[in-house]
Amino acid sequence: MVKKGMFSIVMPVWNRANIVSRAIESVLSQSYGNYELIIVDDGSEDGLDEVVRPYLSHNVFYHTIAHGGVSGARNYALKQVQGEYIAYLDSDNAWHPEYLLTMGEALNRDNPPGRVAYCRCNVYKIDNTNSALRLDSVRGENFNFKSLLSGNYIDLNTLVHAKECIDRVGFFDENLRRLVDWDYIVRLTAKFEPVFVHQVLVDYYLGLADNAITIIEDHDLAYHAIVEKNKQFDRPVTIFHDGIGYQWENVPDKLYRNWLRMSQGDLDTTHFLADGYPFMLQIEPTNLCNLACPFCPAGRNDLGRERRSLTLEEFKSIIDDLSDYLLFLVMWGWGEPLLHPDLPDMIRYATSKGIKTVTSTNGHCFTNERYIADLLTSGLTTLIVAIDSLKQDNYEKFRKNGSLNKALEGLERTIKLKNTLGSNTHINMRMVITKQNEHELASLRAKAKMMGVDRFSVKTVNPSCDSPFLDEGVVPEKPLYQRFAYKKNTYQRIRVEADCSYIWSICLVHSNGDIIPCCYDYNAKMAIGNIHTRKISEVWNGPEFRELRRTVTCERDSLNRCKNCDVNFKLSKTGWFYESVDFRKERAGGVKMHLAQGLKNLKMKVGSYTQTWFGSS
Repeated sequence: MVKKGMFSIVMPVWNRANIVSRAIESVLSQSYGNYELIIVDDGSEDGLDEVVRPYLSHNVFYHTIAHGGVSGARNYALKQVQGEYIAYLDSDNAWHPEYLLTMGEALNRDNPPGRVAYCRCNVYKIDNTNSALRLDSVRGENFNFKSLLSGNYIDLNTLVHAKECIDRVGFFDENLRRLVDWDYIVRLTAKFEPVFVHQVLVDYYLGLADNAITIIEDHDLAYHAIVEKNKQFDRPVTIFHDGIGYQWENVPDKLYRNWLRMSQGDLDTTHFLADGYPFMLQIEPTNLCNLACPFCPAGRNDLGRERRSLTLEEFKSIIDDLSDYLLFLVMWGWGEPLLHPDLPDMIRYATSKGIKTVTSTNGHCFTNERYIADLLTSGLTTLIVAIDSLKQDNYEKFRKNGSLNKALEGLERTIKLKNTLGSNTHINMRMVITKQNEHELASLRAKAKMMGVDRFSVKTVNPSCDSPFLDEGVVPEKPLYQRFAYKKNTYQRIRVEADCSYIWSICLVHSNGDIIPCCYDYNAKMAIGNIHTRKISEVWNGPEFRELRRTVTCERDSLNRCKNCDVNFKLSKTGWFYESVDFRKERAGGVKMHLAQGLKNLKMKVGSYTQTWFGSS
């Protein structure tokens, strides 16, 4: 059982009977008394036990094991710990009396508490001229994960962490002979954001022990082994959304390490804390719409909330709150985003913060050329245009009150305007494939290519947000076009056990400021706050959101909307997208093939001419 507030101190020792007393006494001198000291004798042969035994008490313990190296000794101790927190002190170093008290306060400064902290240390060296110890430097700096991947600047003797971290990070790597501290700290901080305490609270003595790993083990061999082992933590920032991969270069370290932690996939099912903040956010600019689509609650007037648009200032406050973490913004909810007059300014503000953006439209708001030009020059990354059929009667079945000609003509004008402006916005013509339009796939793809869009994508249909299921009347007959797997000869979905990753990684802000855990919660029955009273950063790991994560994870059937969410059903081999064709690459390939053929022809002509010319000479 974990003892609340207690520090378990891990001290491995091997043949250091002559210097270990200073380290032990620095622990006994701590102003914070709730600790246990676990000394592990790693097969010493220098009478270490005679030095250590006088210190043993109700909270100082001594274990002897066969010699196996420092990692094995630390891991042995970690399996004995009873404290809520773990600290490390090597036998040749010492803590200042206020070390444990200060580090404990640092961990508990915020709510929820931090789980890793480190401080600065004095580095002492032996002066070769008189053999006296002298202060050489002060070690420790503000946390930067990319710098840590290049080399360690956090000494293990300055580090504390919650015991629970071991469950998610594991133990010290016993296969490594040197730089084991660095490897462990990389893995620990790749998962948990550390608190940096600027005070100097540790004395580190370099070269005091003649059997130190820094003396007897090869540095370069260990360095390259650890770099290779942890290269998974040094990779390009990539996000896949709606069948498109987005990449970032030269991302600030704080953004990078938040993305890294949030991308690792393992979930904290003890405290239900997310490992960082959302790097992707969905914002509903407006819930007003100009169509009446039968499968959309906005189109059916079933939203159950006021019709409203988010103001530009409200939008900016959301971005400012999360600007240290946001990489990607989905700008739609239940409504037509292009009805919002300030949408271009919203996109422009997000772009100024380095955030990529995507929005989606039914194509009926392309009439105002000035507005569309403003949108195309705002920095918008992707514009999705929904065109599901090339026949008006079929088109209107799902885009009720919509005009196919208006959408197509508007899209054509927008493509021309984009090319005129030299805009980098990626235009994606989107088809949601259903039983009613599956026969039109080839003609829609050809139309998209002919019009000059950048991409054509085909999304499979999910005909309900909760219940009842309407699969039989809407889902395509061809299995390759279906999102879900079904029981044989039926449209009955197959239930599976699966985690909901959505509530750990993203949330939605409705146009009235409600903070919603999932886009399917269109009427805000599961709202967990509002930006007008609390920031998303405050709500994200607050008690309400953590309780919701617990309920969704452990008691999902108690939430009807979650019980019938598509995460509970087996996907088909196709899944969410049947295809996503990048016509830009096709065109580039076509140009390359054309150029290659042209060069081949040119070489033939040049060759013939050269031969003739030389022959005539």
